[in-house]
Amino acid sequence: MQALIDELEELVQTANKMPLGGKLLIDEAALRNLVKKMRAALPDELRVGQRISGERDRILAEARAQAQRIVEEARAQSAAHLDEQSIIQTARQRAREIQQEAEKAAAELRSEADQYVLNQFVALEARLVRVLREVQAAQSVASLDSAEHRATSDPVTGQQFQI
Repeated sequence: MQALIDELEELVQTANKMPLGGKLLIDEAALRNLVKKMRAALPDELRVGQRISGERDRILAEARAQAQRIVEEARAQSAAHLDEQSIIQTARQRAREIQQEAEKAAAELRSEADQYVLNQFVALEARLVRVLREVQAAQSVASLDSAEHRATSDPVTGQQFQI
């Protein structure tokens, strides 16, 4: 996406300037092509979000599996030491604590991933709004410049003048 923004910036920088008012003349076909490329790049941003979401799910699954292994280990240990109730109780409590910690860490990671994706969408929206405003401003300038430079001639003298 950054490359497309750079390409837009280059299009603006290489545009011809109007002699009066410093307005720019931008190649409409090039601008439309660039907007088309930007729209095509949007799915890349979505794929990044999906990858982050998949990573979040994978980490959560690993945390649950680890918690399950810890619980199973605690059960195995408790079976070996039935007469030692305090050890069994401690192991179960520790397994619950680890599972809670893992679930809390997974929830935080999910929240961070969701916030990252949201921030990416907000940034993308801001960039697109800026590009749209620049395009609209360029169109407005082109429209005004076109109206200012229409020439007409005096019917009596035949001399050309600007309207």
